[in-house]
Amino acid sequence: MQMSDDMDNVHSHLPELEMEFTVPLKDVTVHEKKQAKFECTINKDVPKVIWLKGSDIVTQGNKYEIIDDGKKHILIINNCGFEDEGEYSIEVLGKSSKAKLMVEGMRLSFTSTLKDLTVKEGKTAVFELELSHENVPVTWYKNEIKVHPSRTVFTSVVGRRHTLEIKEVSLDDTCLIKAEAKGISTMAKLLVIGNFTFILPLHLFGQLILFFPPHFPTIIFAPQQNLLCRVSLIVF
Repeated sequence: MQMSDDMDNVHSHLPELEMEFTVPLKDVTVHEKKQAKFECTINKDVPKVIWLKGSDIVTQGNKYEIIDDGKKHILIINNCGFEDEGEYSIEVLGKSSKAKLMVEGMRLSFTSTLKDLTVKEGKTAVFELELSHENVPVTWYKNEIKVHPSRTVFTSVVGRRHTLEIKEVSLDDTCLIKAEAKGISTMAKLLVIGNFTFILPLHLFGQLILFFPPHFPTIIFAPQQNLLCRVSLIVF
C-alpha cells in the first residue's frame, strides 16, 4: 500500500507533457472546384483547437469541415476557388502551425469589357467583350433575363471576342445588358432614342424660340402655315 502511494506521488510530480506538433501542416495545391485538406498531428489530446484563414476564424459549415480524430486534426475546404487561396493555420494551447493553399485552374478575366451604348430607334446595337481565354461560353442577359437568339438578336464568337447584336431596336429595348462567363460578369447600359415629329400652329413659333435652346430643335416651316418641329426624345 505504501508503494502504491509512493508511485502516485511520483506521477503527480512529473512535469506535464508539453504540447507539440508531431506532424505540422503542409502546403496544399488543388485544382479549382476540388476539395483541399489540411491535417496535422499533435502529441496529446486537447479540448479545443482553432482554425484560421489569415486572421479570420474558420467555422464548420458547407464550405469548411473540421474533424478532430484523437491527436489528428483535419480541415477540409470544399469546392475551392481562387478566393480560397491564402494562409491557413491551426492554434492549439498558444502554439500554431501554418501552411498555404494554392488553387490551380483557369484564371479567367475580361481583357475588354462592355461599354454603354446610345442607339437611334430602328438601328443596330452591338455589344462586344474580350476574354483572356478562348473556348469559354458567355451567357448574355437583358435586365437579368437570359437572351436567346431570334430574328433580331444574334450572338457570335471569334476567338476570345464575344459579340451581341440587337437589330431594329425600339424604345422598349432600353435596358441593362450583362455578359457572364464562369462566375465573372461585365455590364453596360443600352439607351435607345427615338425621332418624333409634331406640328404646331405658326403663332406658337415665338414661344418655341423662347422655350428651346438655340439650334434645338430644328425648325422647318410646313405647308398651310403650320410649324413642323422635329425633336429627339430620350427615354430612360
